[in-house]
Amino acid sequence: MKAGIFYGPRDIRVEDVPDPIIETSTDAVVKITYTCICGSDLWWYRDITERKVGAQIGHEFMGEVIKVGNEVKNVKVGDVVVGPFFWCDGTCPQCKKGMSSACLNGGSWGTKGTTGCQAEQLRVPFADANLFIIPKETDE
Repeated sequence: MKAGIFYGPRDIRVEDVPDPIIETSTDAVVKITYTCICGSDLWWYRDITERKVGAQIGHEFMGEVIKVGNEVKNVKVGDVVVGPFFWCDGTCPQCKKGMSSACLNGGSWGTKGTTGCQAEQLRVPFADANLFIIPKETDE
């Protein structure tokens, strides 16, 4: 599949990377239909903050669920979903207080074993905490 890769300030390339797979029973794989460029992406693009060279980039996405782990309960294959800026576990004290961006076990996309969302597909850890179904009656 194709994905956006960071090579340095003002140097983003689209390259072939391996397709994501289900790694844990709480994962899902989403076929990305839309993603955005957030202002925080521009920090490292403009060389204001550091970013690891070779990192897959992007966050905040929309797509269709194409695979789910056997413990995923809230989403199913075929659901159209949206994903947040940060991913979380949905179970730590911060998540239970509604502060998922401060999750003890989560992070931003492209950290802690996750990839960026500017790609054709994405593995979503803790799918039940990170994927929000878009009702079918909603226009695209």
